[in-house]
Amino acid sequence: MGSPAVPSIAAAQQPLALSGTKAPSPEKLHTVAQQFEALLIGEMLKSIHEAAKDTGDDDDDAGGDSAMDMAQTQFAQSIAMQGGLGLSHLIETGLAKDDANQKVKTSEPASAGAKP
Repeated sequence: MGSPAVPSIAAAQQPLALSGTKAPSPEKLHTVAQQFEALLIGEMLKSIHEAAKDTGDDDDDAGGDSAMDMAQTQFAQSIAMQGGLGLSHLIETGLAKDDANQKVKTSEPASAGAKP
């Protein structure tokens, strides 16, 4: 299928920049934040759809379910690309602050242990 790869939960838990590696570019942060927001929106849509199926007398149709899953994924990606719920902006801002804090921590000289 032509859908872009969505990072796994394990990959999302890894630090963005390990010691000795280059920090991701702002464009990469933006893309990853949008993908993450699309994933969250998709899960919300899936949950809503499942709840609606439980209340109705909808027949179990594997083809229809597969088509609905693809439609939900595309819809979630479209919503995220248009600004979504604003989560991607918050994620980008938080990651940029974390990156800046990490740079400050690594550039500070190690203290000798004595306080002035």
